[in-house]
Amino acid sequence: MHEPFLRYARYRWLKVSLAVVAGAIIAYLTTPRMERSGGSPVGYGLGGAAAALMLLLTWFGIRKRSYGPPSNGWGARWRSRWAGAPLRGWLSAHVYLGATLLVLVPLHAAFRFGWNVHTLAAVLTVATVLSGVVGVFMYVSIPEQMTQNRPGEKLVALFEQVGALDTECKVLASGLPTAVAEAVAYSVQTTRIGGGALRQLAGTDPSRPTQRALRVVKQAQDAAPDSEALRKLRASLTLKESLLRRITIDTRLKAFLDTWLVVHVPLAIAAVAAVAAHIVAVLYYR
Repeated sequence: MHEPFLRYARYRWLKVSLAVVAGAIIAYLTTPRMERSGGSPVGYGLGGAAAALMLLLTWFGIRKRSYGPPSNGWGARWRSRWAGAPLRGWLSAHVYLGATLLVLVPLHAAFRFGWNVHTLAAVLTVATVLSGVVGVFMYVSIPEQMTQNRPGEKLVALFEQVGALDTECKVLASGLPTAVAEAVAYSVQTTRIGGGALRQLAGTDPSRPTQRALRVVKQAQDAAPDSEALRKLRASLTLKESLLRRITIDTRLKAFLDTWLVVHVPLAIAAVAAVAAHIVAVLYYR
C-alpha cells in the first residue's frame, strides 16, 4: 500500500523534529534569563541549527528534480545513500523539520524583535513555514479530490472525449432543424476550458454553451418526441456537459497547487536571502 508522506517510516521525521524542539527548549530554559539573547552561546547554537535546517529544506526542491544517480564514482555512492531516498521521505522531513523553525527562530532571538533585517529574516522564515502548512493540507486533500473526480482517467483523456463528442454532435445535428444545428455549432465553437489563473481558480463553468444547446434540443424533443437523432444528441450533450464540469474541477484543483507554489517558493528564496543578510550583519557588527 502507498505510505502517506506524513507517516513515512512510522513518523520518523516527526520524532526527530520533536527531539529537536525538546532539545532547543531545554537549552533555552537552562540558560540564565539575563543571558538569553541571539548573541549568547545558546543563541548562536539555535541560530546555527535553524540556518542549517533551512539549507537542508531547500535541498528538497533540488532533490525532487533529481531522477537518478551519476553513472559511477563517489557522487553515485553519495546520491544513492542520501539523494536516492524516496521522495515521500524527503517531503516528510521537509514538512516536520520545517515546522521546528517556528520554535527555533523565536528561541534564537530570545523573543526580541524590532524593525531590522534580523526581524525581517524571522518574519519571512515564519511566513514560509506557515505557507508550507497550508501546502501540506492542500497536498493531502487535493490529490484525493482529483482522484475522486476522474478515477483512473487522465485529464488528456477527458479532453479527447470532449473532442469526440463535439464531432459526434455536429454529425447528429446536421440533419436536424436549423435552430438545433446552430446551437450545437455554437457550443462547439465557443466552449473554452482553462484560461488565465484567476479564471481557473474561480472555476468558471465552460459548459454554458453546451447547456444552451441542451435547452434547444429539449425544446425540439417536445415537438418531436420520437426522434432518435434528438435522443442521441441529447445524451451526447449531457455527457459532454458532465465531462466539462469534471475538467473544470480538475483544472481548478491544479491551479490551487500551482498558485501555492508561486507563493511558497519565492517566500522561501526571500527567507534564505534575508537569513544570509542577517548572518552577514551579525558577523560584521559583532
